[in-house]
Amino acid sequence: MKFTEWLIALSLIVIGLLCLTMSATATASQTAVQPFVSMLLQICLWASIPLVFATVAYIIIKMKNRK
Repeated sequence: MKFTEWLIALSLIVIGLLCLTMSATATASQTAVQPFVSMLLQICLWASIPLVFATVAYIIIKMKNRK
């Protein structure tokens, strides 16, 4: 993929996470910035867990194919 395609994909992911966080904080009816940031960090951590597992699995499969 070209750099611009990666940039577009990354920006869509960030926009999606921000919309998800905004709706979660709006549902809780809190207007402060701290709950928004806290919810954003929680969502990002939960979203990164499958990414870490997929990366580790990919590296393991790649190493097995080299041998």
